[in-house]
Amino acid sequence: MKKKVFVRAPFLTQSGYGEHGRFVLRSLKEYEDYFDIYALPINWGNTGWLWKDDEERRWFDAIIKKTVQYQNPQYDMSVQVTIPNEWDKLAPINVGVTAGIEVTKCAIKWIEKSLSVDRIITTSQFAADTYQNTTCFVTNNTTGEVQEDYKTPTPFTPVMYPYKHELKHEPIDLDLDYDFNFLTVAQWGPRKNVANLISWFVEEFIDQEVGLVCKLSTHKNCFQDRLLTEANIKNILNRYPDRKCKVYLLHGHLTDEQMLSLYNNDKIKAFVTATHGEGFGLPMFDAVCHDMPVIAPDWSAYTEFLYMPVKDKKGKVKNKAMYAKVDYNMVPVAKEAVWQDVLPADAQWAEPSPGSLKMKMREVSKDYGRFKSSAKKLGKYIRDKHRQDKMYKQMAEAIAGESLQKINTSDLPKVSIITSVYNGDEFIEPFLKDITRQTIFEEKCELILINANSPGNEEEVINKYIEKYPNNIIYKKLDKDPGIYGVWNMGVEMATGEFLTNANLDDRKAPWSLESHAKALYASEDIDLVYADMAITNQANETWEVNTAGTQKYNFPEFSYDNLKMINMPHASPMWRKSIHDKHGLFNDKYKSAGDWEMWLRAAGSGSKFKKIHDCLGLYFFNPKGISTNPENFDWKREEEREIYEIYAKKEAAA
Repeated sequence: MKKKVFVRAPFLTQSGYGEHGRFVLRSLKEYEDYFDIYALPINWGNTGWLWKDDEERRWFDAIIKKTVQYQNPQYDMSVQVTIPNEWDKLAPINVGVTAGIEVTKCAIKWIEKSLSVDRIITTSQFAADTYQNTTCFVTNNTTGEVQEDYKTPTPFTPVMYPYKHELKHEPIDLDLDYDFNFLTVAQWGPRKNVANLISWFVEEFIDQEVGLVCKLSTHKNCFQDRLLTEANIKNILNRYPDRKCKVYLLHGHLTDEQMLSLYNNDKIKAFVTATHGEGFGLPMFDAVCHDMPVIAPDWSAYTEFLYMPVKDKKGKVKNKAMYAKVDYNMVPVAKEAVWQDVLPADAQWAEPSPGSLKMKMREVSKDYGRFKSSAKKLGKYIRDKHRQDKMYKQMAEAIAGESLQKINTSDLPKVSIITSVYNGDEFIEPFLKDITRQTIFEEKCELILINANSPGNEEEVINKYIEKYPNNIIYKKLDKDPGIYGVWNMGVEMATGEFLTNANLDDRKAPWSLESHAKALYASEDIDLVYADMAITNQANETWEVNTAGTQKYNFPEFSYDNLKMINMPHASPMWRKSIHDKHGLFNDKYKSAGDWEMWLRAAGSGSKFKKIHDCLGLYFFNPKGISTNPENFDWKREEEREIYEIYAKKEAAA
């Protein structure tokens, strides 16, 4: 069954976090086989909202409507794209996604809020390391002991942005007087350091025909903001009345397509920033993706995409800077930038050297061909490394906490379902109705029904289904009952499928159960067996749909050999590779109830790997007359299990 995922993010805003929220939703959409998506937008400070009518926006609106109309919502997991201050426990599993770490440490509040989520996704290794390495004082409420270097225990996964390869140019009205212009893209404020950048640019090129295009925005991107920004720039430029160089202001929101035209403008040659630090640096990333040389301080998250592996003359691969590195010093965060519970007052950031930045701008303008050549090499490398399919997969897997693979059912190998028929009059019709509605039954399954000399009249019903599914059902009747594991061994030998599973007459499956098991096994070539959680019922022939509201479940642990010794985690309906029997033999048919457990212990103890699917895919009927559940059988069943446990405990001790 798909996981119900609730996304809370500012995905309808013109902010960096807005783009991050859209990235999350796009990634989940790429893996709709795994996720049932719900989402609600939130504000992001004073940034403006996106207003557009396209296919993606209509999909956003449909998801929002679906979420609003969901009565008594119960989600399997939440994804919260925001600063950690706003993270909450909204579901059994919670994922926090954040980018805003631009300094040497995060706020202590963030360490506290990290305990509200089960895993954290950042936009860079820099952000993850900074978050993980921030320490604080913690007092043990029980002992009173103070730990001075407490760090968050929550696991981190860095996932960077994808390259948007599908964009098309949307021209913008930009009248530039000179043929060589720098570009900066930023919010006006202390961290981006735009005021100093403008001053340093003018001082270096005061008598040159060179331009600086400033794509800026603040708050709501409104007319008043533009007037304020224009006034700030004029105050700077008034100090240089005889300048020849020019500064241009582009204010407010531009679409992705318009930004593409900006990065590819023939007269805009290089990207420059005097930033004090970035959690990622999306405008810089976009510039790199479009082969634009970059001038920036050599510190913080963006350096992770401004370097690339290059072979030296000796053939040794090293990470090489493919941009113009600006010298810097680490200094305390400016007082006006301190933001309680976000940018701590005792943190530091980079202070770019004015002389170094000026020199690098001069070098790029004088030796443009060399820097452009490096930019093209870096752009090609980054466009491949950050391909959308790769990054969507990374994000979806980071959210899910497990490996995912987009698999078409046509790619799956055949699945052989082995079923023992004995005293099944009560169950045979509902069983066949249940198994034949599996999403891959007709396309990919064969059902092997072996009648173990049953005294019942199951054959009449079986023949009816054989007529309906002649290419999918194999039926064999025996003269005597060889026991459940004798039947399974016959089924293994008759099977033509690469994947095998068992299906008990009295159990039921989610309609997508076999497909989910097969996809999980197909996606992991090193895994020999997969299993999932199961709901439990005391009601015979109860359907999966009726029971979905139930609360009783077998919540099996993650696989380990130690766990397997304590409990048969594969339980009633695992799926395994037929090849496992070539390696480890068939089921031991001397056992009446625990032969499958012995088989799995034998296989796992000899190197076979098992994996849990994080989903509830089966419905187990606690049949009072069943072999393993009948109270009359408990004595010999317990003895059988004890024998198996002792065998493998001794083997482990000997090893």
